[in-house]
Amino acid sequence: MSKMSTLMVPLLNEILIKEIGESNIPPLDWKQVSPTKYGFTVNIGGFNERVVVEFDNFDPDLISKQFYLPRYLQDLDKTYNVGYDVSGDEVQFAQSDIKTLLTILSTVISVIKDFILSEDPNVLYIEATEKQGEKIQKSNLYKAYILHQLKTIPGYQTISRRKGELIFKK
Repeated sequence: MSKMSTLMVPLLNEILIKEIGESNIPPLDWKQVSPTKYGFTVNIGGFNERVVVEFDNFDPDLISKQFYLPRYLQDLDKTYNVGYDVSGDEVQFAQSDIKTLLTILSTVISVIKDFILSEDPNVLYIEATEKQGEKIQKSNLYKAYILHQLKTIPGYQTISRRKGELIFKK
């Protein structure tokens, strides 16, 4: 029986990721508060929490060391690291239910698409990091959802790079 379950795990993962990745959860209303910072509010457990999405310029000295950009992307300008948090607390995001998480991610994707349209960046780097108390499988689920959604942006392509995802101009 354990042999059969081992064979089913990849199949279940593929089906689950495909279904969640193609989810049509509408994004929440968000607001741009600066050229590189966006915000929106989400209800988590009866409390309104503030989500901040920020685009930070890469430090040229860290591009190859910390972010592991391929050589052909290292010398480009307009290269950003994308980060987001919920009320400044990374743990709060991990404590959300799956529908709330997907709503947050859908909104983050909407923000990324707006940033791409307005700023025309060459490269964005997004890394799904494990939050305190979060399991690696959950982080992989977020990563798969984000990557699947980013593939729909015209004129850009995506690749996985170490722990993160790169989206860059074709």
